Amino acid sequence: MIQEISQEGYVLKKYPLKQWIYDNDHTQPYVARRIGLAPDEFKRKLREKEKFSPSQIKSLVYLMGAEEAFKVLYFPSKRKRKKVWWNVFGKYKSKEELNE
Repeated sequence: MIQEISQEGYVLKKYPLKQWIYDNDHTQPYVARRIGLAPDEFKRKLREKEKFSPSQIKSLVYLMGAEEAFKVLYFPSKRKRKKVWWNVFGKYKSKEELNE
């Protein structure tokens, strides 16, 4: 996934990310610090749908794991989402798993 990160970064889906944070007993300030942001800036970026930088996304991928991080990334189109999914995960999954 790291190779596929857009040069501008990605917007994160606020509610799926919050759900992951709470399901994994983390806090927004903890996640903010782990990706190199002040908690207030992290919350603002989520609220205002601003892009997170490639280095912040990379840190998020390491924190969450690639599959979980993929679920909270907003892609501008289904085509882009599928392309990134295939480049990252497609090589490692069987056709049956992809069709689920």
